[in-house]
Amino acid sequence: MSEKAHTVPSLDQEALESHSDSASPEPEAFAPTPKARNPITWVLIVMAIQSSVFLFALDNTITADVIPAVIGRFGGADKIAWLSVAFTMGGVSAVLPFSRLYALFEAKKLYLTSVTLFLVGSALCGGAPSINAFIVGRVIAGVGGIGMYLGVMTLLSVNTSPTTRPMYLGLVGLIFGIGNVVGPVIGGAFTDSSATWRWGFYMNLCIIGVMTPVYIFLIPVFHPTKGRTVGARIAEIDFAGIVLSIGAVVCLIMGINFGGTLYDWNSASTIVLFVVSGVLFIVFAVQQGLALLTTKENRLFPVVFLWNKEAMLLFVLTSTFNAAGFIPIYYIPSYFQFTRGDSALDSGVRLLPLIILISFTIMCNGGYLSKGGYYMPWYVFGSVLTLIGGVLFSRVNVNTSTSAIYGYEVLIGIGAGCGMQTGFAVIQSITKPELMAHGIGFIMIAQLLSVSLALSIAGTVYLNLAIDNFQDLLPGTSKTQIQGALQGLSGSFLDSLSAEQKSKALVIMVNSLSKVYVPVYAGSALGIVAAIFLSRKKMNPAMSM
Repeated sequence: MSEKAHTVPSLDQEALESHSDSASPEPEAFAPTPKARNPITWVLIVMAIQSSVFLFALDNTITADVIPAVIGRFGGADKIAWLSVAFTMGGVSAVLPFSRLYALFEAKKLYLTSVTLFLVGSALCGGAPSINAFIVGRVIAGVGGIGMYLGVMTLLSVNTSPTTRPMYLGLVGLIFGIGNVVGPVIGGAFTDSSATWRWGFYMNLCIIGVMTPVYIFLIPVFHPTKGRTVGARIAEIDFAGIVLSIGAVVCLIMGINFGGTLYDWNSASTIVLFVVSGVLFIVFAVQQGLALLTTKENRLFPVVFLWNKEAMLLFVLTSTFNAAGFIPIYYIPSYFQFTRGDSALDSGVRLLPLIILISFTIMCNGGYLSKGGYYMPWYVFGSVLTLIGGVLFSRVNVNTSTSAIYGYEVLIGIGAGCGMQTGFAVIQSITKPELMAHGIGFIMIAQLLSVSLALSIAGTVYLNLAIDNFQDLLPGTSKTQIQGALQGLSGSFLDSLSAEQKSKALVIMVNSLSKVYVPVYAGSALGIVAAIFLSRKKMNPAMSM
């Protein structure tokens, strides 16, 4: 074995041995060689599939400024929590099932199916006759969106060369970040226009409609299990694992989001959600570990990665970096709206230093790794910067200067960009080609579950702290009124306060907002520890798949 073959740490020798160490070539279906294609065709393909990533990210945050209008149209303020969590709940619960499906079925067909689901959900949201229909539409769109996202990662991975793959995967992170940032701005713009909030969802149908010919006729076909019948592939699906994982994730997200808002923390409903989630996670772990009602080869969760240090460290680091990047994206606009009176558009513009630097760093990271650079230093340096930025953000108050906030954004932007997408390239460089879909799915679980849980925890911390302090300031005011004011449903509520009460209310809001950054620096501290234990080796450009 050559010295070059050791430049990347190899995973479990039986199941995760790097394809560069294999003595015999892998089947063609598992190790596709990117074919020479017309540059214009390839540009159209990349633009088309990246547009679906943008729309998925857009939908992830577009309701931030749409929820007040939806409540105003349909009523049902008691369902605010459902409006906030429906899209996330649908998406996160579908990560594991889709990652397994992409390992079994033709990627293009699955991607088109996911696009269709996303369109159905968007159409239902846009044309919703009731708030319940809107919530159902959000869940469906979340499921379809996560399928699109995983499909894009798969299609790019199997149709790019080892040297260009990190750049393309970095571009996905760039588009995803931009979509999340502009979501509230676009949602607010439609809400304030004569088009109304409904066109924030109809827009998805228009854009995807334009791209549909590219999806159907130009996207190349990829068969991960070429030559096997559909029945044989269906038989390999771990249905028991799917049911258990969805139940566990849904109950956990509902418990975190509904606790203290829809239900009291000590209420039977909240306790039951956490207990059921815990039980289902335990049962799922046992079912996967013992391969009950499935086989070791067909288990839903990529258990093989759990026994490897490098893979688990990548999982932890992907989680900490994405949590550090997305919490500021969600809460910096709220700070400027409260303290500076910014509109949705103006507060979105305030995020430019953060998103530009995240995007720039992701691209630099991808370019460096594609040339065979070290990946461990990126994680260490990035974790240090996000730790510092998170601590500084947690100390902001109503008098913090705008320039200071921008400075903190620079720290978080450069730091988060160092590791938000890096795991997708690294995990592929240390796995066999037939485990590629599992590897992408494994890192995607870390990315999406961490963002979902981090935002859920941050939102719960913010609302509960603010509600408790508001009830002390304004005894006799209902929790529903306070929650509506905090989420922008009742501007008249704050206007009705005296000048002194308004000043105190602003302090409460900002102090509560500052606490959402605790997960940022806590996670970053964990990230520093995890990064130190990564291998000090290069990603060889010849074997970075």
